[in-house]
Amino acid sequence: MAGPWWSWPGQASGDPSVADLRARPLWLRWRSRTRIERWEAVATAALANGEPEIALQALQQLTGDLHWHRPVETLLFHRSSRPSDLRVQIALLRGIAAGNSFRPHHRAYAQVSLAYRAAETGDLDLAQALVPLLETEATTLLDDPSSLRCRRRNRENRLKRLISCRSALYHLYLLLDQPWQLAAIAGWAHGLLPRLDFNRLPADVVLRLMSNYARCLCLQAPLAAPPGLPVPLVMLRRDLERLEQEAGRPRHRRSRAREDHLGFLRHLVAAIDHPLPMAAEGRSIAGADPLPPLAEDLLIVNTPLLRRCIAEYWRQAGQPPAAWPML
Repeated sequence: MAGPWWSWPGQASGDPSVADLRARPLWLRWRSRTRIERWEAVATAALANGEPEIALQALQQLTGDLHWHRPVETLLFHRSSRPSDLRVQIALLRGIAAGNSFRPHHRAYAQVSLAYRAAETGDLDLAQALVPLLETEATTLLDDPSSLRCRRRNRENRLKRLISCRSALYHLYLLLDQPWQLAAIAGWAHGLLPRLDFNRLPADVVLRLMSNYARCLCLQAPLAAPPGLPVPLVMLRRDLERLEQEAGRPRHRRSRAREDHLGFLRHLVAAIDHPLPMAAEGRSIAGADPLPPLAEDLLIVNTPLLRRCIAEYWRQAGQPPAAWPML
């Protein structure tokens, strides 16, 4: 988090999607500018000195008292702005996730960020601590029928948050070796699609959630087909084609999303049509990658440990569920 508040991403361009523009009137923010700048300086210095507790106090003042959300959102949604020291970064995210002064989507996305740090570092204790928090968040969002037609902007959108929570959770379940939970997320994602009316959702939000939603759907790929039911890979192709068709509509052309979500969906469909052989237990074989393309594309955090975990899921998921090592 560097530089004064007016130099941060989105502010100079007058980005109308910034939460601060709605949460605090311009005249009131102008009147409070001295306090805002003072607390920003405290937060910046504390992070530079590796003092997450002091930085959190400043962020709580900015968010809770002054309704100035740009600093915490910069830390949450611009990873390059976070402290390089992983210990400080995790302490900061833990504080945001637990802080009552922060908005619900701040706390949720702090948990999501922590989940990816746990997956990246192989921290099983952190992963186990985060699972019930993210499951509670996902359940709360899913129990609210309005989540499926939420009209809020990208960062505050409840459906987008739900997809982000599920995407983070499957990385944790990979790390914790719980294949039945991965299969459950696959079934949930498949069952959710018929309930979604993309026309009732903001176009920008719909496009931005596509890649993570597609990754959740792709957990169906290696599942063994139950007797008398369609092969999961066939259902997956239909699901991805619906997302691809939606992402290609003209309504999404004005989106400022940095990721090529439509290109990613096309890549996944092509991977189903032209699968590559998988190496046994994640080992390389001549002329083939260690993982099939769909498995590779599921890993937002791609580490040797997670590659072994997803290879094992692919192996176990092809067996009848009764054979899975449930605890």
